[in-house]
Amino acid sequence: NNMPPQHQSLAQPSSSQTSMSEPQNRDSGRDYYANGSAELATESALLLNKLSHRLTLTKVDKRLVIVLVGMPGRGKSFISRKLQNFLQWIGSDCKIFNVGKYRRQAAEGNCGADFFDTKNENAAALRQEVARLALEDMLNWIDEPFEKNGDDDYDLESDEQPIKGRVGIYDATNSTKSRRDWILEQCNDKIKRADKSTGVVFIESICNDAEIMQENLRTKVLNSPDYADVPFEEGMADILNRCKKYEEAYETIEDDDLSYIKIFNLSSKMMVNHIYGMLAKSVVPALMAWNMGTRPIYLCRASAEVAPMSTLQGKKSRRHTLVLSKQESLDDAGQTFSRHLHKF
Repeated sequence: NNMPPQHQSLAQPSSSQTSMSEPQNRDSGRDYYANGSAELATESALLLNKLSHRLTLTKVDKRLVIVLVGMPGRGKSFISRKLQNFLQWIGSDCKIFNVGKYRRQAAEGNCGADFFDTKNENAAALRQEVARLALEDMLNWIDEPFEKNGDDDYDLESDEQPIKGRVGIYDATNSTKSRRDWILEQCNDKIKRADKSTGVVFIESICNDAEIMQENLRTKVLNSPDYADVPFEEGMADILNRCKKYEEAYETIEDDDLSYIKIFNLSSKMMVNHIYGMLAKSVVPALMAWNMGTRPIYLCRASAEVAPMSTLQGKKSRRHTLVLSKQESLDDAGQTFSRHLHKF
């Protein structure tokens, strides 16, 4: 045996080492590669420990709170509106709670960049108060029973509830860890919201592309109520100053125990962390597909197709009829239409 001593010790473990590491009920005749995926999974203590955090995030929650995070002009409200349309389309009840609307009502008008200065204590107190009011309204709404067309209300915890769930979108900068921790505490308060299990997902929009960011800020100045009566150049100067105020205290999401999605430069890159459950997972492919670009979308009726009558009635017949069928070919008119559509 010419193997070096140190290699011999690795290749030939002692009997005591073998007995400690090798399972007692090992099935030497089992073909792991042929049958492994078809067999029932076994959960070891180590696996259960690793999955414990995921199991806490995969509860059957019929309530979901989506919390937007990001600097001004990063497309948070755009994402909120798209999410609302998408979630309502797939059958969920969804509503946006925009903290900026509460702030404009409380401040009785628009607020300049100095209002967002962390050193402005009076403004900071007002910002916290309107954030509390918006969150309180959202949680009250999300806990309401579903209406049943004038009859008895649906119980959200019941399996007979008419839609997939209820989603509240909390649209604000939520730019500090302390603010996000406070939101989590309010959503999961064991006294105020006992027996009202609610999932919380943070969506952070990050933009480090100067051209995209400039276009986003331009769009905000042109469309935001904050700049409705403000000249464009003055509005651009103010929004840039506001961004600087936020940069002084901004904290990106770094806690990997949270459920969060990070979107970079309008979905050019995404980071997904601890996104479990039907409602939460449904938003990921939607976020990946959206962008700020515009393009024409043409809708046209399907062309007529030919299918044998026998395929519809199970009878032996050579008669044909015009039906919509994915398996059959277009008729002559359909072929002509398809050629014209291709040229168009």
